[in-house]
Amino acid sequence: MTLTARQVAVLVALFVATSATLILLDHQQRLETVKAPANRFAGAVESALAQALDRAPWPGRGSQSELEAQLEALRAERDRLLAENARLKELEQEVIQLREQLGFKQQNPDLTLVPANVIAYDPDALQQAIVIDRGANAGIQIGMPVVSPDFLVGLVTEVEADRARVTLLIDSSMQIGALLQESRAEGIVYGQWQRGGLLELRHLDPNTPVREGELVVTSGRTARVPAGLVIGTVYGGEREVAASELRLAVRPLVDYKALRSVSVILTSED
Repeated sequence: MTLTARQVAVLVALFVATSATLILLDHQQRLETVKAPANRFAGAVESALAQALDRAPWPGRGSQSELEAQLEALRAERDRLLAENARLKELEQEVIQLREQLGFKQQNPDLTLVPANVIAYDPDALQQAIVIDRGANAGIQIGMPVVSPDFLVGLVTEVEADRARVTLLIDSSMQIGALLQESRAEGIVYGQWQRGGLLELRHLDPNTPVREGELVVTSGRTARVPAGLVIGTVYGGEREVAASELRLAVRPLVDYKALRSVSVILTSED
């Protein structure tokens, strides 16, 4: 039987009054003959009262299992919202990159572009490369440049029917003809991802004027790579007297870890 809160309060009052009376009589040494039975009775009353309090329907009180169920439901809802928020952020990044690629296509109507999604990238691998979901069936061939959207990402180095491997510009195997946009001085950009993901522009005349932050673009002297694709910006410079050349550190403008989609420029070998 479940007691109401009022009934429990009455029991508590009776218990307190009875306890006070027994304490007073014991103090007057009038309970010696009935102390043992009284103690047993008081213990029984205390036990019954404790059970009644546990079952009492106090306002706002719920069972432990009900509270745990509610907490678990809240946690599940929190996790669902976090996952949904992450998915929406990924979609937002894809939309931004697709819009940028569309703008690049509109500005370069003479170029044939094949959009592709990045399906794999291991930033800790020995070779810096990504895998895309378009291949030979889309007309992609080895040596074709990949951009996102205005910046050169790398070159296609392996092709299958419906996927391709793109070696990133920062990989140590990469060499691309390049020039300083302002001075028009030409050289070759080398990948040096071990140096904090930087590139190096070499074979420049030692007297070449250089401005920090100057754009470095493709020169058009590498097969299949059109001129004018942005590679990066001048980050620093050092002169090598023995080689009689100027070498410049170049910071790429592509965030490789954030790539979701790219475009392959379909170019000929000429």
